[in-house]
Amino acid sequence: MGEKLKVGVLGIKRGASFAGSFENNPYTELVAVCDFNRLRIQQFLQDRKGITAYEDYDKFLEHDTDIVAICGYCTEHAPQAVKALQAGKHVLSEVTACKTLAEGVALCRAVEKSKRVYMYGENYCYFVYTQEMQKLYRKGVIGEYLYGECEYVHDCRPIWHILTDGPDHWRNWLPATYYCTHSLGPIITITETRPVKVNGFVVPNTLSRQFGRKGDD
Repeated sequence: MGEKLKVGVLGIKRGASFAGSFENNPYTELVAVCDFNRLRIQQFLQDRKGITAYEDYDKFLEHDTDIVAICGYCTEHAPQAVKALQAGKHVLSEVTACKTLAEGVALCRAVEKSKRVYMYGENYCYFVYTQEMQKLYRKGVIGEYLYGECEYVHDCRPIWHILTDGPDHWRNWLPATYYCTHSLGPIITITETRPVKVNGFVVPNTLSRQFGRKGDD
């Protein structure tokens, strides 16, 4: 085996588990982290050595890394990924990839121009039952996929105060239809097809306003 790939992780709240995976992977080495929360950085580095910490993302991108894992606020993932690709990094991006079609176009163009690997971290595509369904579909056991109703319901009300940092946090206002990867990801992975048309429906907000949510449930 050659030299390990050097990895930097942006956002070490959600990204802490990613950081641990890179530390335990024999092919990768965690060398840098970036987060705006100093206390979080201190807690993360408490029992670790040889890792450089940053609060400035641009400075973080100047660090000698091969891969950048983007695990911060999902509303900022696309521009952050574009910057990382332009800096010559391979990118692993947490969900979601982008919040507008324009961001999606900019991201695709940046990937094509950079010649780097961009991986979208939709974890539901890698569950055991998703992979088993993929095998069955490829064998022709299931038949041809033409139409489906995909649903993902995740009631986060008991832990909403942990997930959000005040009423302006992105989770409180982002429309529910923006977070559709857990619904579509497995189907796209199993069938290797692409949607021709998608309709998204949400449940009107009747309960979550007590936790500060502004959008639909």
